[in-house]
Amino acid sequence: MAFDWRSNVSLARETAGVISERVFLGRYAPGQVLAQQRLSEELGVSRTPLREAFALLEHEGVVQLDSYGRATVTKMDITNLREALKFRELLESAACGMAVDKISRPLLADLLQALRNPGTATPHNASKVHLLLLGSSGNRYLQGFSTLVRITEEVHLPATAWFPTNTGKLRNLQVGILECVAESDGKAAQRRVREYFNELQNHLAASERPIQ
Repeated sequence: MAFDWRSNVSLARETAGVISERVFLGRYAPGQVLAQQRLSEELGVSRTPLREAFALLEHEGVVQLDSYGRATVTKMDITNLREALKFRELLESAACGMAVDKISRPLLADLLQALRNPGTATPHNASKVHLLLLGSSGNRYLQGFSTLVRITEEVHLPATAWFPTNTGKLRNLQVGILECVAESDGKAAQRRVREYFNELQNHLAASERPIQ
């Protein structure tokens, strides 16, 4: 079914947004080829804005384009995932200090409630912790990395073998970050951010080691 596109948004940009959202939701899996003709018909857009959308998504790391312009949903190996998380740790540690005085208290309270409830402590809500930090920093350069947050938190981390059995501990660490921000304690929030990413790195490092 064709979408009712909004005229005030670039068609290529909005097309890219629809495709990336489907990737985050798991409709398109890492490594899946995105057929241009099928997508063009499904979304009701011509090939030109679709190709432009693919170029935007490649820049954001959501897809990879081959020499023929064919788009494949990005697959991230353990090494690249660890590098991405190390970069995120630096970004979000910086964002904590900027966000404590700017963050929306109602949004903070709602997110804490969602994460404390096992039924709503989903990868999507978990990624909101990190998006809220970047978004509340007031720094547009930090805010520009929201796609990296979503694709790592909602796609690549949940795909690892160890993730399902460790979600409870990870959510508790994320709750701890928000609690420190709620108390306007930027330094404590930064420590919690480091603890969260250290936990992820430890699991990823263990998964790289060969079984004895």
